[in-house]
This record gives sequence, structure tokens and C-alpha cells, in this order.
Amino acid sequence: MSYTKSAREVLKEFSSDINLGLTKAQIEKNRSLYGENVLSKPKEKSLLSRIISSLFEPMMIILLVAFFITLGVDLGKALKGENVDFFECAGILISILLSVGLSVIMEGRSKKAFDALNAIGEKGLVRVIRQGQKIVLNKNQLVVGDVVLFESGDKINADLRLLQSQNLKVDESTLTGESDQVEKNENLVLPKNTPLADQKNMVFSGTYVACGNGVGVVVRVGDSAEIGKIAGELKGNEKLSQPLEQKLSALGKLISIFGGISAIFVFLLSFFRLVLLKNISFNSIQEIFISSIILIVAAVPEGLPTTAAISLTLNLLKLAKSNVLIKKLVATETIGSVSVICSDKTGTLTESQMQVHSFLNAKGEFLGLNSQPESVILNVAINSTAEIASSNKLGSLTEIALLQGLKNLGVNCEKIRKNFKLLSQKPFSSTAKFMETTGILNGREITFIKGAPEVILQFVTEEINRDKILKLIGINQQKSMRAIAFCHRQGERVVFDGCIFLINKVRKGVADAVKDCLKAGISVKMLTGDNLQTAVSVAEELGIMGGGYKVVLGDEIENMEMNELIEKIDKISVVARSTPKVKLKIVQALQARGEVVAVTGDGVNDAPAISRADIGISMGDGAEITKRASDVVLLDNSFSQIVRAIAFGRNIFRNFQRFITFQLTVNVSSLLIILVFLVMGMESPFSASCLLWLNVIMDGPLAISLALEKPPKNVMSYKPVQRSENLLNGKMLLKILATGIFITAVVIGQYLFNFLGVSVNQISTVTFATFVIFQLFNAINCRKVRFESSFKGIFDNKFFMVICVLTFILQIIITEWLPWLFKTEPLNFLIWLKITLTCSSVLIISELIKLIVNSWGGKRVKYDKNNR
Repeated sequence: MSYTKSAREVLKEFSSDINLGLTKAQIEKNRSLYGENVLSKPKEKSLLSRIISSLFEPMMIILLVAFFITLGVDLGKALKGENVDFFECAGILISILLSVGLSVIMEGRSKKAFDALNAIGEKGLVRVIRQGQKIVLNKNQLVVGDVVLFESGDKINADLRLLQSQNLKVDESTLTGESDQVEKNENLVLPKNTPLADQKNMVFSGTYVACGNGVGVVVRVGDSAEIGKIAGELKGNEKLSQPLEQKLSALGKLISIFGGISAIFVFLLSFFRLVLLKNISFNSIQEIFISSIILIVAAVPEGLPTTAAISLTLNLLKLAKSNVLIKKLVATETIGSVSVICSDKTGTLTESQMQVHSFLNAKGEFLGLNSQPESVILNVAINSTAEIASSNKLGSLTEIALLQGLKNLGVNCEKIRKNFKLLSQKPFSSTAKFMETTGILNGREITFIKGAPEVILQFVTEEINRDKILKLIGINQQKSMRAIAFCHRQGERVVFDGCIFLINKVRKGVADAVKDCLKAGISVKMLTGDNLQTAVSVAEELGIMGGGYKVVLGDEIENMEMNELIEKIDKISVVARSTPKVKLKIVQALQARGEVVAVTGDGVNDAPAISRADIGISMGDGAEITKRASDVVLLDNSFSQIVRAIAFGRNIFRNFQRFITFQLTVNVSSLLIILVFLVMGMESPFSASCLLWLNVIMDGPLAISLALEKPPKNVMSYKPVQRSENLLNGKMLLKILATGIFITAVVIGQYLFNFLGVSVNQISTVTFATFVIFQLFNAINCRKVRFESSFKGIFDNKFFMVICVLTFILQIIITEWLPWLFKTEPLNFLIWLKITLTCSSVLIISELIKLIVNSWGGKRVKYDKNNR
């Protein structure tokens, strides 16, 4: 801990000298002892291991099971000498290849994050003293003990203990989250456990020199540096599986168990029948085995993972148009389940640069910025060491903001400076708390002074209402504004010119976005490296405070046991002086409570928490490592887009329930029909080609079109989807079973009793057609998961309506003009009309039930906010 030692002690520890640096022998020795100034890379997965890993994803397992079962059925038929087509098998294989390919391409985010870390300043040059000579070398060549020289605008490339400094301020916002530039002092010797943001005798790798210059000795490089420690946290930081993955996995297991039990039941039942009929043979057992496998094929919706992937992709593209870049497919839905947002402050909730807010004149009046007296304009332009003319702005954030404020008013600061002849200048120091510049302007000597109000007011010789001015300044300071007071001296007279207030403004739309989140049942927590007062001020402005929520410091969180934090975290809304470890610990505590956590940020210090969160969200202009570690990038830096993404995600969950209800109804009804036929000792009414057609139209376009239903206007009024909530709930299961049983009863009734009055040759064709048309009306019925009318907004999803009509037309075409493919018989117009009217009953009955429930149950059911 070099910050606990004097500069001389640190130099002695590493065998270095401020004037001579290291010798050649010492360089090699220190490189061997302390390592090189590079970040170690994580072990990379081979392409084969990545493919195998992708195949064992929950969404892939269902596809794999369906593929091998279908392949087994086809091979069994081939062994029996039957005609076999491999269309369905090939279709599933293509789905697997596409999904695995997509997964492999999207994988590797952690690797990219480490690559981004290593790329930070990879070719950066640094000035050092070695063997008594000043030389320039690549930052990777730095070793512990090197004496480094740096000045305003330079990037620090290793952790340094300061040896000398002059008016040195460092921007550490990307590392600590501290929005203010940190004034450094090499003479300090600090106690152990001093927080990183308060180690003012140190400068750290990845930070920037805002103003001044200094000399430091390298004390940590590579993995040992603070930025390396963050890399280490990323390396061992595995994200929990996404809630959607967990839900799909649970659903897949449920369906597989159900299909397996059904197949075993049918196999045993058929086997005992063979025993009773004394018809046991290899061929007969093989036949009932293949029939059992067909039953599993009917039970497993192998198109579900593909439909889910396509649905997520289409919604991902929609969000991209709104400048919300989703990097991982499942994150498109997971963001809708977010129940807590942990956000950084600087650069995320507030602008990354300070801005001029208001002006207070000598009379204690707040005026517009364009009402500043000429003396203040001259003071800002002349009494400054900052530069904003070039693309690289140099100087302290405060001075840059003041100069930018004049530039926005059309003032040419460079022209003013050219007309001023500098005589002397006293730079700002934390001890004096003011800056002074003296020179000749328009032939007269004048001194401009700016600094802390309480100091500047002491210089003033004119009569002013000091108490009133200080009171007004104090009110604005409580609102997290920074006050800079101005005066000028000519001769013995010192005139107070006023006070300018600066602020890190809250980003546009953030306050409204926070309100929308709170209304939507989403808790918002601010984790910032800033001090307590600044954090509280911003939190109050955004409405994050209140309701019994607490504000704590990062070291309090760090010292808490995890169990204690899990218990208390729900009532903590703001954490000041947060470190990367603190943010990560908070995310872990929230996840342990069952929360689905989103973390937003833009700095390097946010990367570990963003990587661990269920949804990591970075700003488009944030640090590269943070963007690489995130799931979502807000390209326009708009926090308000998070609300839009959450609304999309919540609707995606509902859309998943829509097409899952539809697909499972198709599978349950087909399973029941085949099961009944097998139990009755009859052949399945559906041929292999018919099952393929059913899978193509039902698991494909129709299901996808249901996944594209637009979000209702009140979607954000629904509660967040809990991590433990299943995609398939009790009400959905009841609807699936009731609809499946009804369709099964009608289809079997027609097959056995021919109530539609068709010829004997047409019965199989009508059974097939009836089942297909039933599913079209069932698809309309599945547009609404609960008790809303399915006709409400039916034309909002034009793609769905087009698919329904096209499927109906295609069913007529294959029946009438492709009899050789599906073994069908032509049907006349009257039969098609009877089939349509019969099948519409599933929709009519459902609408009547909804009408009765809404009439008797009242608005309590109809407008349930958990309407999923």
C-alpha cells in the first residue's frame, strides 16, 4: 500500500531514484519480480467447445431431442421398407445449425471485454527517467520503479505514487465514478483502508491529467494495477443464466416428461393388447415402438426454440431502430423482467461535463447568463489556464465549463486574451481557494480574481449584502451546484462582480424515465463514486429518494456481511463513494433476493457489475470495456430508452405466452387424437407428410406472427415478471387442456360419426382439414392470453391476419390440387363451409366464456394489472 508510505520510502522500496530512475539491471529485476505492464488474457474456448456448449443450451436441447426422435422414426420406417421423406428431419437440423451458428457468433463477450481492457492505451507513449536520461517508451515497457513524467492532457498508464506535482488535478471518473477532478498532493501519507477515490497521493492507470504536471514512481503494473484488479473481477465473474433461459429450460423439461410418460403409457398399453391377442413378434413390437416415438414427436413443439429465436431477433431489430443495441438475443426479453435498475450517476444520469447553470449579481439577484457584466466575462476569459479552442479540451472541468458558457453566448475568448498583456498569475490551490491574474487591459492595470465565495467576499472593499449573497449561494450549493465567485481589483478598490453556478446537469429525459420505472414497479438505485451531498442532491432531483429509503457510503456496504446486505438492500436507494467491488456486491445481494437486476454505467468502474447483472446497460459514449461487457448499449446515451426497451421486453414475455399457448394447444390436441386412435387400435389419422405440414404452418409463420403483437398502451402498468415465474402458468394450462380436449372431441367425433355427412373416401381428408382449420381459429383465440376479447385490435397485427388467410388458402390448394402428396380427396364448397363453421366454434365458445366471466366477474378480472 504505497499511499501509506512517504515518497522517499516508496523509492527505496523499489530501488529507484527521482533523478536517475532505474538502471538496466534493476529494470530486468523489477520486471521479473513484479511482472509486465499488460493485462493477462482469459483462457479462450476452442471453436469445438463453444459449439458443444451451445448445443447444451436449454433452447437447443428440445431441438436435439426432436431431431433424434424424428431421425429414429424415419430410420425405423426405412428398415420396414416404407416410403420415407426426411423433410421434417432436415428442417429441424437446419434450425439447430442456424441457432448454434448464431450462438457461437454472439458468444465471446467476456473475451472481448478483456481485449478491450488490453487495448486501452496499447500504443500509448510515456516519458520516463532511466539511467539518468529522459526517454520515451511504449507503456507496455513500464516496470515497477520507473520514474514517470506527465502533464496536462496525458493519460496515466500505470499506478503511480506521486513524487512531485504542480497544480495537479486528475480526472478519475471512469475508474472511481467521482465526477469532480481530484486534486493531488504528493506530501500526504494516508492511513490504511483509505478509499481509492481519496488516495490523493496516487494516480492510477486509465485516468487522465486534467491540469498541472507531476512526477511519479510506478508501484503497480498490469494485473496488479487498479484497472487490472477490475479485469480480475470480470474474469471470475460469471453471469447467472438469463431468466428466459431458465423458463425455457423448465418448460422443455415439463413437455419432455409429459411426452415421455404418454409414450410409455401407449407402448405398455399396446404391448398388453398384443399379449392378449397373442400377436407378439419383432415386427409388431417395432411397430408399437415407432408409434410411441411418433407420439413424442406430436407432444414436443420442436419449433418452439426457433420461434423464440426469430421472435427475439425481430424485436431486437425494432429496438435497434430506436438506438437501443441488444447484443444477446435472450436479453431482448430479459430486460422486460427487470425489477431493479442500479445506475451510475456521472455520464449516465447526469451529463459527463459540468455546465453553467445560473448567475447571481452583486445585488443578490439571479439573472440570465446573458446578463453577466463585462468584468465577469473578462475574468472568465483571462483568469484561466484552460483551453477549449482545439478538439482536445485542456484544463479543469470547472474552467472548461466557464469558457464553454461564454462560447455558447458568442464570446470570443481568444480575442480577449490577445488584447490582454499578462504580468503575473497565481494558479488555483486547494489551500488558497482562489486564482489571480494581473495584466494590462486597454492601457490600464487590472487584477481578476475568482474562487470560493467565502474567500472572494473577504477581498471585496465595496459595501455589499454579504449575508444575503452567502445565503443564496448556500441554497444552490445544497442543490449540488458549484459556486464560483468573481471580483476585480484596480488600485486599492476591489469590486465584487457576482457568482456563477455550475452543475452536472441531469440528462434530458432521465427524470421522466425514473418516474416511469417507479410506476412500473421497478426500483431505481444510484451507485456513484461521488460524495454523499452530491449523490443525495441528484437523487432528490430525480425522485429516487423518499419512502423510507436510505443513503449509505460504499465502505458501509463493503463492511457488511452478505446476509445482512441481502436483508437491508431493499431499503437502500443511494450508495455514495461506490467502488467496483461495492457495486458488484450489491448486484449479487439483489439477485440473491430473486430480483432481476439491470446495471447502467459508462465507466471502467461499472464493468464488473454490468458483467454480473442480468442485464448490463452501457452508454454509447462510455468506456470501451464497459460497452463490451454489457448486454445493451444505448447508442444515443438516453436513459429514457431503457423504459422503451423494458416495455418491449414485457410485451415479448406476453407474446411468448401467446405463441406457447398456441403451439402447445396444437401439440396437445394432436397428441390426444393420436393417443385415442392408438388406444382404440386404429391407425393414426395423420400421415408423416401431414405432421410435417402441421409443424411447418403451426410452428412457423402462425406462431411467429403471434410473437409480433404490439404492446398495449398500458404495458408498463404491469408488474415486472419475477425470476421464478414460469412461461406456462395455471390459467394458460387450463386453457390449453380445455381447447385441446374440445378440438380432439370434435375431430374424433367427425371421424367416428361423420356428422358433416361426407363420403367414406373423404373422412380422412375432412379429419385432416378440420384439424388444420381448427388451429387457425385457435390462433385468433390465442391473441389474448386471458379474458380480453380476441377481436380487440385484431387488425393491429396485419402480418398475423395475412398469415391466417394464406394458410387457409394453402390448405385448400394442397387438398384439392396435391392429393398425391397428402393422400387427400377433393372437397366441394359446401364441405369447406361446414368445416369452417364447425371449427369457428372454438373461437365462439371462448368469446362467450370471456363475456360471461367479464360480466359476472366485473372489471377486477378484465383490467387485472398482472394480465399475462
